Parts: sequence; structure tokens; C-alpha cells
Amino acid sequence: MMRNILLVIFLFFLNSTLLADNPDNKGVIKGVIRDSITSQPVEFATIAVYKSNDHALIDGAITGQMGDFKISKLKDGNYDMEITFIEYKTKRLKNIFVSGNNTIDLNDIFISMTAENLKEVEITAGIPSIEYQIDKKVIHVDKQITATAGTAVDILESVPSVSVDAEGNVTLRGSSGFSVFIDGKPSVLDPNDVLQQIPASAIADIEIITNPSAKYDPDGTAGIINIIMKKIKLEGFNGVVDANAGMYGTFGGDFLLNYRKNAVNIYLGADYNKRVNPGISEYERNTIDTIAKDTTITAANGDFESIRLSWQLRGGIEIDAGKNDYFNIGFRYGHRERTGTTTRNYDEWIEPGGTHNPYISNEDEERGGNFYSATIDYMHSFSKQGHNLSAQFIYDNRESNEMSLNWLYTDIDTSSAQKTTEEGPAERFRIKADYTLPIGENDKFEAGYQSRISSSEDATNLYNYDIDTKEFVLIPEYSNTTKYDQNIHAVYAIYAGEITNFGYQLGLRGEYTYRYMELIGADTTYTLDRMDYFPTIHLSYNFPKDNMMMASYTRRIERPRGWYLEPFITVQDAYNLSQGNPELLPEYIDSYELNYQKRFNKDFISFEAYYRVTHNKIERVSSVYEENILLHTYENVGEDYSLGGELMIAVDFFKWWHADIMGNLYYYQVKGEIYDEPFDNTSLNWGSRFNNSFKVAEFTNIQLTGNYISPSVSAQGKRYGYYVVNAAVKQEFFKRSLSLTLQARDLFGTAVFESINEGPDFSNYFYAKQKAPLISLSVSYKINNYKIKKNPTSEGFDTGEEF
Repeated sequence: MMRNILLVIFLFFLNSTLLADNPDNKGVIKGVIRDSITSQPVEFATIAVYKSNDHALIDGAITGQMGDFKISKLKDGNYDMEITFIEYKTKRLKNIFVSGNNTIDLNDIFISMTAENLKEVEITAGIPSIEYQIDKKVIHVDKQITATAGTAVDILESVPSVSVDAEGNVTLRGSSGFSVFIDGKPSVLDPNDVLQQIPASAIADIEIITNPSAKYDPDGTAGIINIIMKKIKLEGFNGVVDANAGMYGTFGGDFLLNYRKNAVNIYLGADYNKRVNPGISEYERNTIDTIAKDTTITAANGDFESIRLSWQLRGGIEIDAGKNDYFNIGFRYGHRERTGTTTRNYDEWIEPGGTHNPYISNEDEERGGNFYSATIDYMHSFSKQGHNLSAQFIYDNRESNEMSLNWLYTDIDTSSAQKTTEEGPAERFRIKADYTLPIGENDKFEAGYQSRISSSEDATNLYNYDIDTKEFVLIPEYSNTTKYDQNIHAVYAIYAGEITNFGYQLGLRGEYTYRYMELIGADTTYTLDRMDYFPTIHLSYNFPKDNMMMASYTRRIERPRGWYLEPFITVQDAYNLSQGNPELLPEYIDSYELNYQKRFNKDFISFEAYYRVTHNKIERVSSVYEENILLHTYENVGEDYSLGGELMIAVDFFKWWHADIMGNLYYYQVKGEIYDEPFDNTSLNWGSRFNNSFKVAEFTNIQLTGNYISPSVSAQGKRYGYYVVNAAVKQEFFKRSLSLTLQARDLFGTAVFESINEGPDFSNYFYAKQKAPLISLSVSYKINNYKIKKNPTSEGFDTGEEF
């Protein structure tokens, strides 16, 4: 398998080099590689062409999305061809005669999967844990055994470009503005929610795309995280079952069953996931009364417990209606909820000379609801290779029910209590069509259209506790209902081509946005009517000897979320209020990248330089509302700038020790005005990861990972840095049909979340630490020689909706 992986990379660069050296050769060999059972095209298969007389390697190619390949500028003569792909038998074609400028069309070439019960290590041994492709990074989840009992968030902890704080919040190159897809389709849930929900054991790969082309939605400051779920492609009945259990009541499991007969494939899967995270927290707030010249200090410490619970059912049917037409109908239905309980001991006093006022606070939070989605996909392939038309329809719906309950106790009895509720169903429709037309030998034209139609209605209510009646009473002035509608219509066009070793792709996307927001009962409406344009440029150059360089530019947008716009005040707890800003403008992002890749036999190095400018930067800003109460809102404060580089080195120190060494260093600046006061904050941010994999025996693997995240600044404060170490041991049994994984996360209890926010008349310090280490045990069983479908790419990316 390692030989095949190296051959893929070698051919990728050899192709352009040889073409440049032989401009007068005109012979062409082309064809389409298909699965012998399903007739589906096989993408990323390796094509190698040899001289028939001495078997010298002449040229090669890698099949495209439709399984197509073309090898050009061949001299007259006889050639042999070899076709290889992971999990398939090698296929050889002999004595293909090329003469003059003739094109030899081999049409459909069928390859079959290996009949023997392949060992999983043989299938995946040559696949790196993190694979760099032209426009993305691909994380192979089966290589991340320290995340086996976790979720997608735990996988991303060991990935370049991504940072995960101690509370599980994900940022992509320092930004929380990114989009999450599942199998190339938008998630119905918010990005961090879906990443916290999906079990790692149900995921095959995760793709990180930081500069997508004009074909994809431009939403998200930092790009796209695409989660590719496990699939099965073997004939007959197959499946896999996983289960895990950990400390503090954490447990979960999932299964995937599949039945394939000829051109029809039916699949059904489900997962259940419960994660319990107890910990401790500290808190201190200082608010200054500029008139009385005194400071109110509130200090607290206590315990918390956060529980995330989710389940999901997914299924569908795929039909290959001949070799030119493909249908897919799929669905997802599930439930997610997050509950939290916090008990804090407060002490409040005024400096100088104030009397201490101790009390206890109990806070209960609940958030969640059901969700479901339905998808219909269709693709038609024309007679010309790579010429196709695809269409997609998506409908999704989600419930969003929230409740926050805050009790305050003195030493004697209940002092006060408040309850806030929010209910907000939302639905979205998405219709899109994409067209691809090959032009000549190396060029391609793409165009498409898409409509996104979304609506929601949020009802927010505040209740105060009546001590006399022992009931909660509605407070009308803090209770509101808001209706949202948003329609986005888009068209795009892309032209791509190659000139010897130089590749280019130029794209332009236009989007018309209409947004309508209404406060029910207040006769207040806000509308937005806007046309935006998003150019994209992607360039690449293949150098000799396994060197490649790529450069890209994209313009992107980050639309404000619904609650960022709500103009009324919402009570979060006794000390915090929030209010949206209906005049908020979207962020516009200019993103530049320059990437270099080099392979040294089995080792690999990649360097990525990037520069990102965000205009109309949206920040959550705070101010003193009244004594010891802060008001949090959202403002376009100015601009921010990120300039940095990422380095990854994959190296085999010994046959039994593989390491991925990663680092990310960037200069960050955010500047502008808050409440007419200018600010300019900078920081040098960096993070490092050291992932070690040890093969101590044929069926035994150990993994040890270490991550460090540096401090960072925001418009009104900073977050402190921390490091974390994880470890895992995986043991396989019964020819790898059964596996057990024991893992320990945050081995030394060093993962903490610590921040401070400051304004002219306040400061706010917060510290939280989960109990550690978190130890869990996972078990996985494969039914009937199950193998994961390794699908390195997915099409049809769309972006989740934001208002």
C-alpha cells in the first residue's frame, strides 16, 4: 500500500515534467475507471503507463471525480498500463499501440475489489493520518485513536489549522466563523453543536477547506469543515457496531448497516452519544461608579456539570440507473440537548469600606430539540468524459428550545429567582444545479445556480419568581417574539485549465440577499436588500522531484446570526443582559494563501502561509448597564488582520514509530472603535502539536499526543494559553474484526479556560477547569468483512444558514 501512495504522488509531478520535456509527442490514451459491481466511477485511482519492451515508467495520471483519466503527448510505440486503488485488485492492460496523434479511447475499464479478507492494516498502512490535497486537508479518523471514544471535536484537537479550547469551542485559524457540512451537505445545527454531537467512531474522514472555490457558498470567515460519515461499498450485507463508556456517566454507541445488490445500495445507521463534563470555576467582576468613585466587586467560585446528549438516525438508498445516471435519497432524524448545572458561592462588596454580602447561586440551563432533514441528489453523465449535470434538493427543520433558571439564596431562604425561555423552530429549503463541461484536453468550464430559502420564529420570555405565591410570573416588557425570513440566490462560473506545469482556476460568484426581520406585536420591521460578488483565484505549479506550490485568493462573507440582530434586551442571569443590533453589517473577508509541499520518500513536509483581512469586524462588546450588571451586545468595531504560517512534518523515525509534528504561528491585530473610543490590540499567537503513533506489535498500537495553544487577544480582552496531553492504546482481535481502545484525555489535568475582559468602567475575570483525566474504553465489531468506504472527496458543498 505504501508503494501505491508514493506512486500516486510521484505520478502527480512526473506527468507535468515529462510533458514539458516532450512537446512534439501527440499520442493520447484515455478512459474511465469503474467499479465492476456497481459501475460507479472510481475517483483517485492511480494510472501508470510503462514501455512494453522494458517496463520503464513513462507517465501516469490520477482519475477524476467521474473516474476519467487522460495521458497525453505519448511517443509512438507499445505501452502497458497498470491501474491500482486501495481495496481493489491491480488491473493490467498490455500492448496498447499508440501511433501519431491518434487518441486511444479505452472507454470503461472495470476493476474489482479484492476477494480475500484483507487486513485493515494492509488497507490503511500507506495512508497518512493527515493527507494534503490540492485544495484541502483530509484527516483520516481511523488514525486518531486518542479520539475513538470522543466526538468530532476530539479529532480536531490534533489537526493543523484548528484550535479547540478547554470548553470544546472550535476555531479555524483563530476564527469561530466557519461552516460545517456532513457528507458535503449543510448541517441543520450550529457548527459547534454538530461538532460536539457526532461520535468519532461514526466518522470516516474530516476535510478542512480554508479557501474554497466559487462553486461553494462563501459563508464563513475561515472556510469549511466537512465531515464524511462512514459508508460501505461491498456487495451483500455488511455492517459495523461501536460502543464506548467513560467516567462520570459518559457512554455512547453507533451502528451502520448496509445491503448492496447490483446497482442498488440501501443503508441505515444510528448513534447515541452522552458526554458528561464536571469541573470547577472561578469568577470575579469589578464595576466602577465614576460618580461615587467606588468599585463594586463580585467574587465567586463553585462547581459545574455540563451534559451533552444526542441521538440520530440516518439512512437512504442509492441507485445507479445505468452508467450515466445516479440517484440518492437520504434522511436524518435526531435529537440533541445540552444541560448544565452550576453552583457558586458569591461574595459582593464595595471598595473602599463596604460590607460583605455573601449568597449562593444555582444556575440550570437546558438547550436542544429535535431536527430532521431530507435530501434528493441526481447526476447525469454525458458521453464525453467529465461532462455532467447534477441537481440537489435539501429540506431541513430544527427545533430550538432553551431554558435558563437562576436561583439566588441567602443564608436563610430564597432571595430571588429568574427564568428565561426561548422557543424557535426554523426551516430551510435549498435547491441547486451544477454543470461541468470539459474543453479540449486540459480545460474545464463550470457553472451553477442555487437558492437558499429560510425562515424562523423565536419567542423569548422572562419570568420572575414570586416568593409569596411560589410561582413564576411573566414579565411582558422583557418578552418578545421575532420572525425572520432570508432568501439568498446565487450564480457562479469557473474556468480552469493547465499550461504544461502551471494550473489555474478563475471563478466568480454573485449572490443576491433579501432579509426581513419583524418584531411581532411591536409593528417594527428591518429589511436588507443586497447584491454581493465573490471572486476566487487558484494557481498551482508542479516542480520536478516531488515539489508543488499553490496560491489562492478568495473573498468571503460572515453573516450575523439571528440573535445578533434582536433589538430587545434579554436577561441571561442576575448580572448579565444581552441585546442585539439590527443595524449590524456582515463581515467581508479577503483571504490569501501560499502553500508548498515536498515529499522525501516516506516522509512529508508542508508549509502554508496565509493572510486574512476582515472588514466590518463583529465583536461581542460589554458595558455597565447599572450597578454590577453588564450589558452585552454586538458591534462592527473595525477590522482585524491575521498573518501567519503553518508547518507540518510527517516522519517515520523507525518502522514502529510515526510522528506528525505541526505548528501554527500568526500575528493577529484587531483595531477600530468601541463606543467612540479607539483601540488597537495585537498578539503573536502560536500553537504546536506532536502526535506520536507506536506500533508495538502486529495487533497493538499506542498513540501519544501533545497540544499547546498560546494566549490571544480580542477587542476587549484576552484569553490565556494552555497545553494538554492525550494517550490511547488499541488492541485488535480475531483478524481485526474486534478492537478495544483504552484512552485517557487531558492526562495531566492541564486543560483550563481562563480569560479577562476589560472596559473603561469594568473588568471581568473567568476561570474554568474540567475534572481530569477523562478515561474511557471503546469496543468496535465489524460484521461480515465490513470495510469503510474511503472517499477522499465529496461534492455538493453548501453552507449552513446564518441571518
